[in-house]
Amino acid sequence: MKRSFYIFMTVILGLLLSFILHALIEMLYINHLISIGKLPQGSYPLGLYWCALPDWTYYSLLVLGIVGGYFLGINWWRIVYIEKRHWKNRIKKK
Repeated sequence: MKRSFYIFMTVILGLLLSFILHALIEMLYINHLISIGKLPQGSYPLGLYWCALPDWTYYSLLVLGIVGGYFLGINWWRIVYIEKRHWKNRIKKK
């Protein structure tokens, strides 16, 4: 139960990071289009909001965030709970 919740929360973290990355890429893309004198033309992926990027970038960033969060959760679980390599278990050297 604890492991599932841990992995679920890192998937949520990966999803949130993918939204931030999407926003940064879209801002750069729109600024580039405006600087060369073109108007951005977008679509409504999933019918939620207007997006200037092509649909494949929206969906690929979404999948990348979910899959990346899952594997990050697996790795962090292994490091923290199995190998016990986290800051609490470090031996202080004087």
